[in-house]
Amino acid sequence: MRVLLCGQGTSEILWSIHAALIALGHESVLALPDISREVIDRPIDAILALNLFEIPRDTVEMLTTYVASFGTRPALVHICLKHPLEEIGAATPAAVAEADRWMERWNVRMWCMCPSVAEQCGRLGLTRVFHAPLGVHPWICALRDGDGTPHLYKRWMSQAEPGLVRYPYRAMTGEAGEGDERPRVAGRFVYLGQGCPPVEPAGPAVRHAAESVAEAMRAQPALHRTAAMDLCGLAGPSADPAWTLAFNRAFAAVFAVENRRRFATALRGAFGASFALWGDGWDRHGIAAHPVSPQPRALYHEAAACLDFGSLAYDTAIFPRTLEILKRDGLLVSWRHVGSGPLFGPVEADLTFGDAEEAVHRLAALRDDPDLWARLRTAHRDWVFDRLSLEGILPGVLAGVLAGVLAG
Repeated sequence: MRVLLCGQGTSEILWSIHAALIALGHESVLALPDISREVIDRPIDAILALNLFEIPRDTVEMLTTYVASFGTRPALVHICLKHPLEEIGAATPAAVAEADRWMERWNVRMWCMCPSVAEQCGRLGLTRVFHAPLGVHPWICALRDGDGTPHLYKRWMSQAEPGLVRYPYRAMTGEAGEGDERPRVAGRFVYLGQGCPPVEPAGPAVRHAAESVAEAMRAQPALHRTAAMDLCGLAGPSADPAWTLAFNRAFAAVFAVENRRRFATALRGAFGASFALWGDGWDRHGIAAHPVSPQPRALYHEAAACLDFGSLAYDTAIFPRTLEILKRDGLLVSWRHVGSGPLFGPVEADLTFGDAEEAVHRLAALRDDPDLWARLRTAHRDWVFDRLSLEGILPGVLAGVLAGVLAG
């Protein structure tokens, strides 16, 4: 297949998909930061995008029609970084149905990395949403010109290209910032994430529902959101898109943000400055944090541990932050919840925690035993790059895409 990757957002996801597609024998291009004529003047089987629903529909339709003029009508796959309902901006059943019809007509699918959110979308009538875990790949691919200059973007690449080169994922360090963040990362427990993102106020009934679901999920960490909502008797109201959007916003505040607050508070109390935070909104919790910066991400491998307290949008432990830490050779230590088993496998008991006390104990043990630290990092990395390999995930995704192309 010939696959074009494009869009604004977490482009690191596309770097890994790009390299995996090439490893699988496909032809692929990273059409970043925008799509140009020299990239699309040819048959293309599929387009994978990060922000498809931020582009006007007539532009998407024009692009699809233009590519189809070369003989192949492409399938479009939108990789969801937010809840699919929020991505399409539909707040009524009629708007959801209309968006679903548009996606069917133009052969658009939404790739959701969270199984419970994908299930929730199905109940709301979004038939074009499918779940597949996000995965990892150890390499980044580039193409060298005759003078040796490597190009990552806007070059179609395949295994047959004589100038194809592969770099370890960690080689992508990004642009240098104003200051060196290394002293703030090396040997410390680090967390990059918002402490209190802006949240629209919810009505009392919606907030009470969100608090009930949060309580159920804290009591049963393996319970995902949709199952917890059913348990709390919310199957009826959750069929309303507007209610679901309001619920999800309230739930992020009372569950995800609260989890971050309690874990960050405990770790700062236990480890002081050895626990380093980057992100907005932590001052609202009385916790000092460094301003947002992309630099620490390139230094994950130098941290004593890289923490995760869960996603704001999803219920799964397998999402961009956790996978980015692993691709950059960091040691991931995470709150134990839905998806932790598949993400950690045989080292789950050693690298996850259920509460703040266990988190402190787990990190202290790793800090005091360098051999244990090295052994667990290697074992975890081996597990993830085997079980969550994009070379294993993408064939299933592409089979669905190809079926759509043939049906279209």
